[in-house]
Amino acid sequence: MAPSDMFLDCKVCQDIWRGFADLNAIHKINLGSFEDALSSECSRHTPLVERFRDYCHNRNAKIRHSDDIGISVFENRGVQLTKSLSVGGLYWDLLLVKQDSIPNHVGTGRILDPDWVDLDMVKQWKNQCLASHGLKCENPMKIWPTRPAWLVDIQNKCVVSGQCRGAFVALSYRAGEQAGFRVNTTETMAKLRKPYALDSAEISTDLTPTLQHAMYLTSAIGERYLWVDALCIVHGDDGATAEQLNLMGAIYASAIVTIIAADGDSQDGLLGLRDTSTPRKLKQHILPFGEEKIVVRNTNIAFSTGGTPYYDRGWAYQEHKMCQRKILFNRKEVHWECQCNVWHEEMVLGAESKGYIDPRLSVIMAGFPDMGSLNHLITDYNKRKLLFDEDALPGISGLLSVVSRSFTGGFIYGLPEMLFDRGLGWKPFWNHTDLRRRVQSDRPSTSRFSHSSLPSWSWIGWQGMVTSGYGEAVRINDRQSWIEETIPITEWYTSSSLSGSPLRRIRSTWFESRASFKDFTKPLPAGWTRHKVLANDSSEDEPRLYPDGCNGHFFKHCNMPDEFCDSWYYPFPVTDIQESTPPFTPDQTSYIFCETKRAWLWAHQGGDENIVKICNNAGRSIGSLHLHNHEQLEHFPKIVANDAPGIQIELVAIYRSRKYAKTWNEEQKQYTYPQTVTESYQVLWVEWVDGVAYRLASGQVGKVDWEISDLEDVSLILH
Repeated sequence: MAPSDMFLDCKVCQDIWRGFADLNAIHKINLGSFEDALSSECSRHTPLVERFRDYCHNRNAKIRHSDDIGISVFENRGVQLTKSLSVGGLYWDLLLVKQDSIPNHVGTGRILDPDWVDLDMVKQWKNQCLASHGLKCENPMKIWPTRPAWLVDIQNKCVVSGQCRGAFVALSYRAGEQAGFRVNTTETMAKLRKPYALDSAEISTDLTPTLQHAMYLTSAIGERYLWVDALCIVHGDDGATAEQLNLMGAIYASAIVTIIAADGDSQDGLLGLRDTSTPRKLKQHILPFGEEKIVVRNTNIAFSTGGTPYYDRGWAYQEHKMCQRKILFNRKEVHWECQCNVWHEEMVLGAESKGYIDPRLSVIMAGFPDMGSLNHLITDYNKRKLLFDEDALPGISGLLSVVSRSFTGGFIYGLPEMLFDRGLGWKPFWNHTDLRRRVQSDRPSTSRFSHSSLPSWSWIGWQGMVTSGYGEAVRINDRQSWIEETIPITEWYTSSSLSGSPLRRIRSTWFESRASFKDFTKPLPAGWTRHKVLANDSSEDEPRLYPDGCNGHFFKHCNMPDEFCDSWYYPFPVTDIQESTPPFTPDQTSYIFCETKRAWLWAHQGGDENIVKICNNAGRSIGSLHLHNHEQLEHFPKIVANDAPGIQIELVAIYRSRKYAKTWNEEQKQYTYPQTVTESYQVLWVEWVDGVAYRLASGQVGKVDWEISDLEDVSLILH
């Protein structure tokens, strides 16, 4: 009897089977309450519901109010059992177990060995990617030819020059409190270079389990060389260490594959390597379904973006982002991620051909200095933790070096020089976001990396989710209800010393060139095409926003990744990044200078989380200030008398902003024409210490209200 014939007596089982068998199936099955579902006489799907009820009960879910327990079927064999079809809640993603004995069986799931990883499948993943994915997975970051200074030779059990021939594997892991072995002197490196040094009692006893297991896995997948920071960076040599840190992004991008140890830290090792590490003790929910079996998935779309302490580690961020291929040890299973596919050990090879792969870095690597994509990278990195706060810039310098090829002039303490004015106006991500001021640790200066300053004017000086440059009117996003254009009002300079000697000009070249980008009488730059905005060309029947001079047309570029929003307000030169395109990192100087205006205004709490109202001396609200945390909020009064507009604060102007916003029609409950245009000054709340100003928060004041305030000229020095 064919499997589908077994379910003719039960409509629910037919629909479940169709969800597994039909790639294009999309439907929902409402089972009612748990009581209703368990009253069925079907012996196949009822045990499935019963086990799910027990699962919900064990997690203290309120199952009594679940009157629409059901099964959702999505495209590409996605079957989900959920506590409520209408409101969601707890759920199980289900896989039908593949039966190799049945020709053309539609199952995609696998029952795994609870103790040991299937290394044969890991080798299959690697071979499949190398054989079929081609250039898309071969150096997607278009990294210049890079070899690390040192590599571990797995065959000869020693450290060798990175200039040896052959591909290498990299390791990304979380050190933990007991970091283990580190190369601190050139004398130690000399010992490591002797054949079989890593097997010697003097060294092997200090090698962490994760490092030892990574060496075993490198050999098991048919590779000879491994790069790991503990053995391949001489931490006592400041010059060599700084050089390798700047290359770290390129090193991970150049590795043929990176082993991601997301479970545990360096002392826990890679669990489940037979005859090498301890059993992983994996649990799978295996459920009967007639003569078939169903397993509950342990993975989902976000499996590689969180869930373990590894993803809180700041140093791991650029390592994870830059890898062209990854073998992930995550939640006791092994997974593969490359530029084309996401594969899981719990599924047969090729069953899940396309998981979520973040496209933002590929946008920048296509040559586009997209502030939205950059903002996402910075936000995701800055929420992570570092053992030493002063590592905030070194921890991302490798990635910034790589993306500098799209951002002309590179980055100064995390801010893109070509859009410096706009970048300086960064703020906390949400109104309620609390940022923490990073502070220097007490570790010796000889143990610190270069460029470990924590300037208050940069997000580098603050830990937490920030937004930087979001909404700048360049790439079109119809879902936004507003866009902005930054208008510089001063010239910025930078220096490594308070005296300003030597002084270097910071060039915001984007804003200098923007008017010429909008000159549509000129021939289009290479790769661009012009498209006319049609009357109904908008998202969800909402009007399209546009900055001055950009209505009527939009532009597309042939290099823009297909899966990303590919429309732009105006064309601009796009860098044709090749492996030969060099990165650029300017000197990281922590003092910035300008001549600007300042005003002493007043502020008080406004009832909106960390947002306070800025007032003139008459108590009229003329702007707002987005504080960095609730601790700052307590500095401001909640209620003010009519003749007391709050406490006085010093604000300095850093740029002017023109904001274009959709008009909300309350009666129609939608945005309509016309768009509104307002202008304001972006300001910083600062305090001075010994002649140097320090940023406390950023905000904005209406253009007219700022210009009629009692303004003073100020020579601003920020650190």
